[in-house]
Amino acid sequence: MLEVLQGWLTAIATGAGVYVAIGGLNSWRRETTGKRDIELCQAVIERFYEAEHRMDVLRSPYSFASEAASRQKGEHESEDERYRLDLLFVPLARLEAQSAFWSELFSYKFRMRALFGEEAATTFNHIDDAYRSFRAAAVTRYQALHRNPDGLSPETQTKLEERIWAELAEPDEIAMKMREAINAMERVCIPIVRSTRPAKRLTALLKRS
Repeated sequence: MLEVLQGWLTAIATGAGVYVAIGGLNSWRRETTGKRDIELCQAVIERFYEAEHRMDVLRSPYSFASEAASRQKGEHESEDERYRLDLLFVPLARLEAQSAFWSELFSYKFRMRALFGEEAATTFNHIDDAYRSFRAAAVTRYQALHRNPDGLSPETQTKLEERIWAELAEPDEIAMKMREAINAMERVCIPIVRSTRPAKRLTALLKRS
């Protein structure tokens, strides 16, 4: 009888140990997953804020010919022509200087989709639209005016420059798209972060507008 009782007690203790171990494992998994989600959301939202700043830098109307040092110069360019083309090339030179950042930013889109669904991925579309709009305008303007300073009609040149330079147009569609992107990503990330009890620093970061 005593042996049977001891057997039952051993079995119960073993079962309780397994239950506790499984519970601990599940808790560890939840904590690990929560930490992963927080870190990913933090990385993405920080880069969205940085993207807005970098777009402002790309579109700053305060430009200098010296920014276009990477432009390939023609052998027979006069000093005046070189200066004109360098100023014309500035938006493209800025794009070139920032290319690594934008590539890294857009690489997060698929991780966000995998973890948080299609809504999280589509938030990148606002930034992608703004970035493509700026790049297309900068490339079109440079190609059209490179050989011929009068290669664009005044109306077309104005439309392109409203996309290239900040605050020329009202409303500024590119600036609006960047702000829409941040608002959309905050709607995705804030509930995720709050549900996993984020650090105070991250909470403050996500409340920025």
